[in-house]
Amino acid sequence: MCTENVPPLPIEDSMPSKDLPQVIPAQMRRVNNLISRRVNYYSRENGVEDVTAMHGWILAYLYQYQDREIFQRDIERAFSITRSTVTNILQLMEKKGYIRRMSVPQDARLKRLVLTEAGAEAHRQILRSLHQTDESVNALLTAEESAELLRLLNKLRAGLE
Repeated sequence: MCTENVPPLPIEDSMPSKDLPQVIPAQMRRVNNLISRRVNYYSRENGVEDVTAMHGWILAYLYQYQDREIFQRDIERAFSITRSTVTNILQLMEKKGYIRRMSVPQDARLKRLVLTEAGAEAHRQILRSLHQTDESVNALLTAEESAELLRLLNKLRAGLE
């Protein structure tokens, strides 16, 4: 993947980067922000700019478990979010055409969540954006540096969990 065609993202900090503290958490936060901007850039390029991160996670969950009956409570549990929050998210996703809520014969109160073709396509484009971002980041590192960075990040994650 050639990153030369990707425009640089604007830097919003007024302080020059050389003056910023060189502590690991601060640097990780900055890199995370830059990666998030890159994901958003590719997402816009791939036509999924109206999908929030949480929508993306829910689309991925529904895509992965298409062969099962998934209900709102499953989303609440999977993502540790409240019922009212999930209700609002699902209403918006339904309005955008990414999901449908379908009644189940055994209990009219229950609504099964079904991923629509538009939702599946949005999921595929989000994955594409994530892969493009990964390629863009990997192009900045050698194979050895990439492997070492992943090793160190996994070590930090494991130690902090």
